[in-house]
Amino acid sequence: MVQPLHITNANIWTHDNTEQHDLFCTDVILDAPEPDSLVVDLDGLTVYPGLINAHDHLELNHYPRTKFREVYNNAHEWGEDVNARLDTEPYKSLRQYPIWDRLFIGGLKNLLCGATTVAHHGPKYREMYRPDFPVRVIKDYGWSHSLHFDSEEDIVKSYRSTPKDHPWFIHLAEGTDDVAKEEQEKLRQLGCYEYNTIIVHGVGVEAEDVYLPYSMEKQVGGGLVWCPSTNLYLLDETAMVDHWDVVNVGFVGMGSDSRLTADGDLLDEFACAYKIDHWVYDWLIDMIYGWNPMMLRLNDVGYFKYLNRADWIAFRDKLVPEKGETFQHSLRAMLKLVVKGGIPQIGDPEIMEKFPHIETVSALLDGVPKSINIRLARQIQKCKLKEPGLDLLETPAKRFWIF
Repeated sequence: MVQPLHITNANIWTHDNTEQHDLFCTDVILDAPEPDSLVVDLDGLTVYPGLINAHDHLELNHYPRTKFREVYNNAHEWGEDVNARLDTEPYKSLRQYPIWDRLFIGGLKNLLCGATTVAHHGPKYREMYRPDFPVRVIKDYGWSHSLHFDSEEDIVKSYRSTPKDHPWFIHLAEGTDDVAKEEQEKLRQLGCYEYNTIIVHGVGVEAEDVYLPYSMEKQVGGGLVWCPSTNLYLLDETAMVDHWDVVNVGFVGMGSDSRLTADGDLLDEFACAYKIDHWVYDWLIDMIYGWNPMMLRLNDVGYFKYLNRADWIAFRDKLVPEKGETFQHSLRAMLKLVVKGGIPQIGDPEIMEKFPHIETVSALLDGVPKSINIRLARQIQKCKLKEPGLDLLETPAKRFWIF
């Protein structure tokens, strides 16, 4: 049973910028406090819904950032380079870790930066849907890797077997050469470019070809997932998201990609986007809480709405939250609190102390003192892989032995 919470004196972010200072929840958002609610004063903090990450490969985040050329013409060249070295070190050893450990590190990476909901681009590993997995992973989706690494037959089969009310993901036009520029039309010809198609990257789509299918009847559209740091690292260019925005159909969202190619986590992507062009801060809130859940067909996250998931994060926010400036200037260690399903997972020690029903373990995150929920700390300790920058200062198993 989740302890009911009554958060008070915080600045609660709302889509319409209305003033709100109280939040009520159990594992879901409530419209009034429960009689036995724990009242928690978060004066000086701004509370946002948990971030939504529209693209990651959860099992690949334990790999080092990798490339073998300064710049690639397209990501297919990069993929061939990587595949040719899978039986060399360090890749050979890293491939041997159990799938749970590999997935767990990907989930933990997201949780630590406040991304409580993640779209995984890959197989539906059952481990991602265990109750103790660090984040929520969307269940209803279809996918293909790319036009290069999947056959046309397999791509068409995957698309047709995906219900039209589920998103279908594919890496597309991830490059700057003619190979990449021709992929959008190829996908159309295969009959797989419709209003549930989610393009990941789209760097090679030229301005005159920018188009995302949209169903007026169903009020749903296709989407582009922008992963700027991966694009710049591999291709030295990124998608023309300003042109996609002008289309005014479909959705343009953001994903972190994995550490195999990206800067790090979703907050790092926001910082990268801001460096590309400062205008992007006007979009960040829409990308995170508007377009990402809409193109992923999620209706229970991204808003503090009655019976939505009680996933939320808190910053000490002196910036302009309606413009997204909090996110583009933040690192994960700056988060004061991360809550999933109404249960605090990690936060500053003085903030976690406000939740006396949560046992914690002391830790350092990128050199900043944190307190971690004991249950999460035990998982971290058991994991055969180590999350970079995270150090447990106590051994949770030893603290709670019962003889």
